[in-house]
Amino acid sequence: RLATPDIFDENYKFEIGKGVEVVSGTDATIIATGMLVNEAIEASKELSKEGISVRVINMGTIKPLDKEIVLKASKETKVIFTAEEHSIIGGLGGAVAEYLSEVNPSKVVRIGVEDRFGQSGKGAELLEKYGLTKEGIIKKVKENL
Repeated sequence: RLATPDIFDENYKFEIGKGVEVVSGTDATIIATGMLVNEAIEASKELSKEGISVRVINMGTIKPLDKEIVLKASKETKVIFTAEEHSIIGGLGGAVAEYLSEVNPSKVVRIGVEDRFGQSGKGAELLEKYGLTKEGIIKKVKENL
């Protein structure tokens, strides 16, 4: 696994089933998990320079999904993006889309490995290939806002 920066300090207390808003924003929300949380934070910083306000939520667990934070984000921002180093099928993106389709139909854009066979290779190269980088996230946000 590639090294990633620490997002939280030693005072952070992980809770199963609880997402954490790590960046405030009003235009869009990126709900990310794993190493893509840092990429989402960095994308949010870059987008803010262009006047695009992007909320970032760290979703530490997918099951149980923190429905409260997802619903709040869907009501307060225009588009929900999910970001994960996983297939877009059966993961965070699917869970968020399924939940919102029942309670608050919203535009959900899933950022992850598309429905195709994966490949082996160096971590950084694979993240780049599948668009799972700060730049890939920025591109998806701009295309969908």
